Amino acid sequence: MSAHGPDGSGEDVPGPTGDEGVNRREEMRSGIEVEAHVHFGMTGSFPLRIAEVFFATDGVHLAEYGLVTPLFGLGARKHRREAAAMRQLLTEYGIDEVLARADAVTWLSYDALDRVLVSDGGRLGNPRVGVYAVDDTSNAYRIHDDEFSPDAFVETLSPLADREGFEVVSESGLGYRPGESLRRFFG
Repeated sequence: MSAHGPDGSGEDVPGPTGDEGVNRREEMRSGIEVEAHVHFGMTGSFPLRIAEVFFATDGVHLAEYGLVTPLFGLGARKHRREAAAMRQLLTEYGIDEVLARADAVTWLSYDALDRVLVSDGGRLGNPRVGVYAVDDTSNAYRIHDDEFSPDAFVETLSPLADREGFEVVSESGLGYRPGESLRRFFG
């Protein structure tokens, strides 16, 4: 354990276990740097799952958490509370804490990533972000973050895609692909 100096200086001092002032939070950092982030995505399969998508220095991290049912989850706005709590964790503690707290994390190296498809949702739907691997597997999320801008996201992600060798595709419309959804559901 470590403690901060009594003068509030933030200096680490040895804790009661004599650990010579090791700051545990610093020790546990992975060094993952986030270059682009999609907050508050939701899967389309039942039960719904909330997701954070991170395009980071080491690849893509898909962090899924929270089980949301239509009646008791969506009706009670559970999905909004859980997404807000995860955003707070990210703000206070960084990506490491979000990945540690997620129920499931999928990681793809950029070599395994084929493309990212960003749909604007059309006039009626929410935007959609699909992450497609070279082995034809995919993960897709409807984005429920009111601050998400598909155009701004594409602009942010494009330089990373150029550097790492994957494609970013932007399209108008719902982005619904029934065959793809069925493969994810039954596959």
